[in-house]
Amino acid sequence: MLRPPVAPPTPPAESTFRGRLPARWVAIDFETTGIWFRHPCVCVIEAAVITYEGEREVAAWSTLVRPRCRVGAEITRLTGITQEAIDAAGVDYDPAGDALASALTSAQLVVAHNWEFDKKGLRWFDIELGPGQGTYCTMESLAHDGRKWPRLEEAVALFGVGVDGSSHRAETDARSAGRLFIEMVRRGY
Repeated sequence: MLRPPVAPPTPPAESTFRGRLPARWVAIDFETTGIWFRHPCVCVIEAAVITYEGEREVAAWSTLVRPRCRVGAEITRLTGITQEAIDAAGVDYDPAGDALASALTSAQLVVAHNWEFDKKGLRWFDIELGPGQGTYCTMESLAHDGRKWPRLEEAVALFGVGVDGSSHRAETDARSAGRLFIEMVRRGY
């Protein structure tokens, strides 16, 4: 038996953005060696920032990061990122953090699909957002009417957002979160 398609949740009565995207904003994502609250040593292994002016993507930055701990088989299965790939092409902590901070500086808003997870990635790099920089979590915004928090793959499917690349890769997921945010604003979130 086929299930009827699930519709996206109804936008809240008071739209945060009133149908207008910020002039300059970014979408971010991190891949890590584990879940922050479940493992004693969790490190960022990939970071990405996609920069937008309105709805137009104007820059993309991503890098593998040499972690302070090893990449396990479970994370490699999930992300496709191997310890060998990081050893060969990864960037050390300081230059990766500097480039990440630079990519965030001019953004009015920082968007992530799971802000609670991604803000820990910023903390791992010792990055604090500047005064006046807002944050927006697409996942939390879609759960406002008591629904379960959707995974990014579920949310982009609900909104019909195109995805380029493999999920659980930082640049793909940051771009997907950015495109999801654009569609959410169009629909009144």
